[in-house]
Amino acid sequence: MEFSYRISEAEYLSAAKLKIKSSFRLGRIKKVVLFWIFVVVCFLLFFVFFQHGQPQHPISDNAAIQAAAPSQTINWILTNLLPFVIVVGVFSYVIFRSVPMQLRHLYRKDPLMQGQFTISISPELISIQNTAGSSSKTGWNIYDYWREGKNLIMLVFHTGPFFLISLADLSEVQRDELRGILKATLPKK
Repeated sequence: MEFSYRISEAEYLSAAKLKIKSSFRLGRIKKVVLFWIFVVVCFLLFFVFFQHGQPQHPISDNAAIQAAAPSQTINWILTNLLPFVIVVGVFSYVIFRSVPMQLRHLYRKDPLMQGQFTISISPELISIQNTAGSSSKTGWNIYDYWREGKNLIMLVFHTGPFFLISLADLSEVQRDELRGILKATLPKK
């Protein structure tokens, strides 16, 4: 089976998200959760320490208590909630903005990703050529598994990187033939 295709920036981002989903295992998720619990506990200890270090002013009458209540509320929000809002904001920026921006930059600066791929697949080997000048002819033993996303198939190497095959221009018969070859040669995850 032989066909040609191009990988778009959107397909590359979709494949990266698919790879991230496949790489999150229960053990790794536990480590991430434990790390963030540790960070939150450290922040709590930090703020408790500084709250106890602030001087306490005794207030003698009811009018003074009512006058101090709004400023104490604002002070409590600034000392207790604002740091957590900042941490959540930075974490959200890194996850939802910075990582996709880095992936887009990687795609745009690498001409191998933007070229047209011509691929020939058989049960014995896979041959890949790119208009940017790269070519390879290998057996299936260099890949660990394959995974299918929307209009693409990702072949994952044992070392972690992946190779993309776009299904956008293939008919359903060609897609089924490709899936059949992949099922016979690699495990699907």
